[in-house]
Amino acid sequence: MRTLALIALGAFFPVYLNLLTGILSIDGKLVEVGLLHGYRGARLARYVLLPAILPAYIAGLRSGLGLAWMFVVAAELLGASRGLGYLMVDGQTTGRPELVIAAIALFAVLGKLSDHGLELWGARFQAYRGA
Repeated sequence: MRTLALIALGAFFPVYLNLLTGILSIDGKLVEVGLLHGYRGARLARYVLLPAILPAYIAGLRSGLGLAWMFVVAAELLGASRGLGYLMVDGQTTGRPELVIAAIALFAVLGKLSDHGLELWGARFQAYRGA
C-alpha cells in the first residue's frame, strides 16, 4: 500500500501543475464566445473549457506517467519481495547480469508501451478538437 501511495504522490504533481497551467491559460475571448452562443454551466465546461485545457492535461498525464514508472522502479528496488525490482536486486546479489539487464529492458518496454498508449489516447481527443 505504501508503494502505491509513493507512486501516486510522485505522479500527482506533474498532472496537477499542468492542469492548473491549462486552466489559467484559457483565453477569455474563448469563454466569451461560448457565452455568446448560449453555453452555460456544464455545456460551457464540456464544449469550451475542457477542449481548451485538454492539451495541457494530456502533457501532464504523460509527464506523470514517466515519473510514475521511475517511482515504480525506486519502490521495487527499496523493498519488494516480488516483481521486476526484486529480480533486479536478486540478479545483482547472485551475480547474474543477464537478469538485471532483462528487468531493465522490460521496464523500458513497459514504460514505452504505456506512454505510446497514452499518446494514442490523447491524439484521439486532439483530433476531436480539430488541432
